[in-house]
Amino acid sequence: MKSVKVLFAVSALALSGCDSSDAPSGQVAATVDGEEITVSQVGSELAALGVAQQAQNPELANRALDAAINRKILAAEARERGLDKTPQGALALQRAEEAALVGLLRNELQSQSPRPSDDEARRFISDNPAMFDQRFVTVVEQLVVPQVDQALLRRMEPIDTLDGVRALLDQNNVRYSSTMGTVDSLTVAPNVAQQLVDLGVGEVYILPQGNGARINAVVSRKTYPISDDQALNLAREMVAQQRSGGQAQSVFKSVIDEKKKTVRYSDEFSAPEQPGAPQGVRNGSAGSQAPIGSPD
Repeated sequence: MKSVKVLFAVSALALSGCDSSDAPSGQVAATVDGEEITVSQVGSELAALGVAQQAQNPELANRALDAAINRKILAAEARERGLDKTPQGALALQRAEEAALVGLLRNELQSQSPRPSDDEARRFISDNPAMFDQRFVTVVEQLVVPQVDQALLRRMEPIDTLDGVRALLDQNNVRYSSTMGTVDSLTVAPNVAQQLVDLGVGEVYILPQGNGARINAVVSRKTYPISDDQALNLAREMVAQQRSGGQAQSVFKSVIDEKKKTVRYSDEFSAPEQPGAPQGVRNGSAGSQAPIGSPD
């Protein structure tokens, strides 16, 4: 690791065009052609990677700074070539800016959500035993199907073996891959965990994913109950995430619905038909699909 840090330091100095007496200090982590990269920017890089403040260390910070330096160098090269002035470049920059602003708005709304009480967390634990005192990890054999229509999914429901599902996919020339995996009831949606709790070895179920699905056959299962203190902490975080995410989505919908009243479409375009289920449920919820071969 020392050689990496030495190479990094040499690279940073060479790029900044300074000698050691002009090395950045204070809140400036490095300079690239005179442009500063601050310590706060390094922290932001780490946060974007999911590295918490307390988990930061010099090696991670150096790697994050190096990534920021590389990005600045390549972005400058793109500008020198005039790519930011092209129609494609202008659209890409606009999209990136809008996506960043939406992310900032979501973060602000979520940060304003009140923290759940211990009573709310305990109620969540009581309502979701499959995630806590009955928490389990299941080994499954999976058929990963990148794209499949709803009609074919419905045809799978009477089938009670993975081989039967595989035969149906083959008959319809549907592309898929086979793999093994694990499903932790703590990491799936609460309604999905509750549906899975009674499945036995060999039973088959579907987890829709976007336009495709993962079709799973239970190979084995083991229970790993979560202790009271740990369960309370986890439940508190889960309730907080659900609440903050729901509140942000509610504000998003309110703002969008209001502003869309002013939208005017050309003759070639129109607003899409609204699906029966709320946005995100049709593609994101596995709970609406019953296990294959199980009673309704």
